[in-house]
Amino acid sequence: MTTSKIKIKLGAIEVEYEGSETFLKEELPQLLSAVSDLYAKSRTVLESPSSSQNTSVNSQAGLNANSGSTPKLEATTGSIAAKLGCKSGPELVMAAAARLTLVLQATTFARQRIIDEMKTASAYFKATYVSNLTVSLNNLVKDGKLNEPSKGHYALTATSLKDLEQRLV
Repeated sequence: MTTSKIKIKLGAIEVEYEGSETFLKEELPQLLSAVSDLYAKSRTVLESPSSSQNTSVNSQAGLNANSGSTPKLEATTGSIAAKLGCKSGPELVMAAAARLTLVLQATTFARQRIIDEMKTASAYFKATYVSNLTVSLNNLVKDGKLNEPSKGHYALTATSLKDLEQRLV
């Protein structure tokens, strides 16, 4: 059996597959169609104006707030943690990831950037969250909430991004 590997990334949406070549031959067209539809829907969500804000998101991946794009959401990690009701390290990781993605428009972020962002939420941050970060990140990846596109770099999954947008915007 031949093993194949494919990685598709459109904006914040990323799909990675490693396995049977037969699956790719038979299912790739449907997979590409589903990813394309998801990307189109996510762009629509990102580009639609919020009822509470008159800002829009520049849909070009990889831009940050300093490069001329306007963030869709303006919030600190602490205020995001409050809205999400964070009570644990993994929940604060997700709040930090939400700020990095939705406010700062980072498509991926390193472990240290997550730590730095978590520390800004002083009302929620505990030093034990850093010492347990490896376990938290591994569990979030296993649970399908984060992707690890490269070693030590993370991104929200499309499902997590959609969920967080609905809860925060």
